[in-house]
Amino acid sequence: MLVLSQYKLAAQSMSSSIPYFLDGVLQIAQGEGYRAGLDAVLLAASVQIPASKSALELGCGAGTALLCAAWRNHGVEFNGLEKQVHLVELTKNNIMRNQLHDRVSVVQGDVAQAVDLFGSDRFDHVFFNPPFQDNKNAGNLPAKGRDTAFVADDSALDVWIKQAVLLVKCRGFITLIHRADKVADIISLLNVSCGDIRILPIAPKVGENAHRVLVRARKDAKTAATILPPLVLHESGKRHTAAAEAILRGKQPLVF
Repeated sequence: MLVLSQYKLAAQSMSSSIPYFLDGVLQIAQGEGYRAGLDAVLLAASVQIPASKSALELGCGAGTALLCAAWRNHGVEFNGLEKQVHLVELTKNNIMRNQLHDRVSVVQGDVAQAVDLFGSDRFDHVFFNPPFQDNKNAGNLPAKGRDTAFVADDSALDVWIKQAVLLVKCRGFITLIHRADKVADIISLLNVSCGDIRILPIAPKVGENAHRVLVRARKDAKTAATILPPLVLHESGKRHTAAAEAILRGKQPLVF
């Protein structure tokens, strides 16, 4: 997972070690040994919801995407679901730290039981960043304690998508970010109940293959799927492209 080193550091005049996001607007503490990456910020930027609506993030971790999305969408009720108890407490603290407790909350529970916890047809938008690794025996896995954010357990991708479909209202939206090589599986699962599927490839640099995809679908829609031009993150060097820079700093939404 890519780390937002230049965005997570506090301003030099600040003594706090808690990372800042969206150009210093949000201060979000992270779990031990874990740092939210580019994926969480891109996911949040892709969520656009009218005021007075409601949204849910599945597997919200420490609340990075949840809080970034809430900051971007004023007047929207945001809910998070997280399995790990210590991350639920961390998210609650982050919500209070950023004074978003009037419309952001988090519940402890497993994604597989999300409908039991919230009820079906409950939200206008459901979004998530599921575990990227589906092989527990693969190499280069994170240390114990942060591995559930990266390695799928009993809540595999099909469970996440099926729960999201049940949770979202008719004509509501589902948005997720995942590995680019998972796009066929994602589309197959969404096609059962959704349409208007929009696929945004995310490429590290110009001329390189996409390593991530953002996918948005609409429940009970019939419109055909669309593959969009890629979002390119970096110039030839390490500098972000102008489009990526504006999105990561919270100056522009990621509309697709």
